[in-house]
Amino acid sequence: MTDPTTETTTEAKFTPEEIEDGKGMAILAWIFWLIPLLAARDKKFAMFHTQQALALWITFIVVYIALWILILIVSAISDTLTCIISILGIIPWLFLIVFWIMGLISAIQGKAKELPIIGSFGSKFNFVK
Repeated sequence: MTDPTTETTTEAKFTPEEIEDGKGMAILAWIFWLIPLLAARDKKFAMFHTQQALALWITFIVVYIALWILILIVSAISDTLTCIISILGIIPWLFLIVFWIMGLISAIQGKAKELPIIGSFGSKFNFVK
């Protein structure tokens, strides 16, 4: 059993003023991340959500390209496997929708939680700075 006091948190800390100041742009980041990236670079809360949204889209594109390369390779081997892998192509879309909704809700609530699995990529690769 793990001790709850030793768990690491994935929630960034912002002042209430930073949250209120950047909340509109943070919500907009989940709809179209380029607008806050260009118009709200000085708003830390908005940039956090822009970074998370950008990490989500980059991860989605990389996974989807890898899936299509796999489909091209497998298509030379077996039509049945190609069909199965093509059907599995819906999985990246489902993850995109679920993570997008999670991020949007987080921005609406004024929270700065990293997305599960991929949220740390944004800060690691420093997409928006």
